[in-house]
Amino acid sequence: MTNNKGFALVLVLWVLTLVTIMASSFTLTIQRETAITSGLKETAEATALADAGISYAILKLFGTDQEQSWQGFNSLYEIEFAGQKVRIKVADESGKISINYADAEQLQQLFAAINVDGELADQLVDAILDWRDKNDLHRVYGAEKDQYAAADKNYAPRNGLFASIEELQMVMGMTPAIYQQLQGMISIYTKKAALNPTTASREVLLTLPEVTAEMVDEYIVQRVANERNQEAITAPEWFKGSTQKSGIFRIIAEVMISKGISQQIMVVVQKSTSQNGLPFKILKWAQDYQLPSLFLSTNDARLIN
Repeated sequence: MTNNKGFALVLVLWVLTLVTIMASSFTLTIQRETAITSGLKETAEATALADAGISYAILKLFGTDQEQSWQGFNSLYEIEFAGQKVRIKVADESGKISINYADAEQLQQLFAAINVDGELADQLVDAILDWRDKNDLHRVYGAEKDQYAAADKNYAPRNGLFASIEELQMVMGMTPAIYQQLQGMISIYTKKAALNPTTASREVLLTLPEVTAEMVDEYIVQRVANERNQEAITAPEWFKGSTQKSGIFRIIAEVMISKGISQQIMVVVQKSTSQNGLPFKILKWAQDYQLPSLFLSTNDARLIN
């Protein structure tokens, strides 16, 4: 009888232990599901707010109120939607380096600006030019279809203009790290090699010959001040060239809901009358765009409003 009581006690203890484990596991599962659901909700909210930021920027660019319109001088704005801050950068594409029309010297300066030089820079410059030209004769450091085949690539150079900046990743010698640095500095939408300094970023301005960081920083401070005061934006004294804008704008909107929960959307829009009667047409739309955050503290001094 005593043995039966002991066995029953042990059985009860095991059952209680099992129930405790199951209850703890259930609680943990609920907590995880709640966290996942909350994360999904915040991500969806961030996406919706970034979308709203893009729409707001398009309205400010192409709306009828000229006094309140945005001009796209590589400008950074901060607005608030639904209690959340949204940062929006607007830049005319004329301030970027044309990956389709830049010559060898410009490409060398581009790579030097991101600390890619020497033989690797020579290889990339020649490979880009070989990708664009219409023949199969490779340059000294370049690559045409034979070199791509020898490198086990299942494609050959386009022998034509780049159809997208993403296509640059296919060029022989290009790495993800180098491309990541370049993607915010280059464009396929500009139709000439010359760039417009009034809409260029600091990184792009530093690719210009005989230009120092001090000269660029001084100019950007003045450009931001002029835009805040609604004064004319002009080229710096040290620049001799055109400041003609393209009418094509790259808009980046970013929302940071909480630490680790953010969304960045990039859109390229062109000023024109589209088929639906709108004063613009969308050339590109990219969600979860991966560029350095607009909320970095180094950007605070650039805010227009």
